[in-house]
Amino acid sequence: MPEQKLLVIGAGIGQVPILEKARQSGIHTCVVTLPGNQPGIALADEVFYRDIYDRDAIVRWSKENGVTAVISDQNDLMNPTVAYVAEKLGLPGNSFAQVLAYTNKNRYREICDRIGNPVPRHIAITDASSDGHAFACPLPWIVKPADSQSSVGITKIEKMEDLQPAIAKALAHSKTKSAILEEFFVGQEVVCEGFIENGRYYLLAFADRRYFSLQNAFIPAQSLFPSTVRPDLLGQIRACEQKFAEYVHPSFGIVHSEYLVNEETGEICVVESALRGGGVYISSHLVPLATGIDINEVLLEKALGNKVDVEEVFSKRKAAAAAYICFYLPEGTIRRIEGVEELKKLPFVRMVCMDDIRIGETTQPMIHKGMRKGPILICGNDRAEIEKNIEAVQNILKIEVEAPDGEICGIVWE
Repeated sequence: MPEQKLLVIGAGIGQVPILEKARQSGIHTCVVTLPGNQPGIALADEVFYRDIYDRDAIVRWSKENGVTAVISDQNDLMNPTVAYVAEKLGLPGNSFAQVLAYTNKNRYREICDRIGNPVPRHIAITDASSDGHAFACPLPWIVKPADSQSSVGITKIEKMEDLQPAIAKALAHSKTKSAILEEFFVGQEVVCEGFIENGRYYLLAFADRRYFSLQNAFIPAQSLFPSTVRPDLLGQIRACEQKFAEYVHPSFGIVHSEYLVNEETGEICVVESALRGGGVYISSHLVPLATGIDINEVLLEKALGNKVDVEEVFSKRKAAAAAYICFYLPEGTIRRIEGVEELKKLPFVRMVCMDDIRIGETTQPMIHKGMRKGPILICGNDRAEIEKNIEAVQNILKIEVEAPDGEICGIVWE
C-alpha cells in the first residue's frame, strides 16, 4: 500500500487532536496555514504556508505533493476548504455545496425553511445601508455574519438606530460580505453532537450550555453533558438533525448543532449547525468521556478511505458525563494565581488550559468567545457529579486581578 499523506487544513488548537492521532498511527501529516504561533505547525511533517482561502493553490500543492486525504475539525472556517480540496482531487469527503449548507447561516436557514425545521424568522443582508423594513418581525433582533464563528460580529438589536452599525459590523466580519438578520428567540441552549454517514444521522450526545452574564455578548461559559432538558424536546431535536442530514446527504462528518429550547411553551428553534465537531475540545475529549466513542478516530478513518462500521461503533455508546468550564478575568493586571497544580491532581480533571495566564500580564475586556480563559475539562458518572465537580474546581482555582482603580477582583465564572 502506498503511504498515506494527510493534509490538515489549519494548524490552530482545534487541529491538534487530529494531528496527534494521525501521528500516533504513523501517518505522514501536512498542514496548510499562514506563518505564526500555531501549535499544529510543530506537529506536522510538512507545512504549506498559505492562506486557507487560497483554495486553488492548496489543490495544486496537494496534487504535486501526493496528498491522499484531507481533514479538519472544531472550526467552521476550515471545512469549506477541506471539501473543495477533496472534491477537486477525488478524495473521501463531502462536496463544497454540502458543507456550505451547514456553515453558511443564510443557506442553512433556507434549507430548514424548505424541510420544516424550526428556525428564527430571518432575512439575508448584503447591503450595509439596509434599514430592516423588509423584516416583518418585532424587536429585539439578532444581526450576525453569515459565515463567521466564535461569536464574532454578533449584535442584539433593541432599537432601530442600532441596526445599521450592527449590520456594518457583521458584514465587516464576513468573508462573503453577507449577514443574517433574525428574530431573538428566548430559550435554554442545547448542544447536539452527532455523526453522519451517507445521509444517516447518529446521535452522540446532548449538552446544556451556560452563558456569561455579559451585556450584548453571546459567549458560552460552560457546556455540560448530558442535558437535563425534557426527553420529548430532545427527541424533536434529534428528528430535526436526521431530516437535515437526509436532505443534504453528506458522505460523512461530525455534526455540531445548537438549539434553543423553551420548556414552558414546548418550542424548539435551531440556531446554527456545522459539519464538524464542537470546539473547546468537545469532539476530541468531551464526547469520548461522555459516550465512550472516539469520534475523531471515526472521522480520521473515514477521511483516509478506510472502512468503518459506524453502526457497530455507535452500538457501544455508554452514558457518562463531561463538561468544559471557561472563565474570564476583569480588566487589569494579574497579581496572584493559586490552585492550578492542585486542580491537575484531581482525578476528575482531564485538562487545565492556563498557559496564557501569567502574573504581571494585563487582561482585556472579553468581546468574543476566543478571549475566554481555560477551558478546564472535567468528567463524572452523571450530571449531578459534574455539578459537584464544577463547584470543587471553582473553589480551588483563585486568580486575583488588580483593576486600574486599584481594586482587587477575582475570576468571573458566569
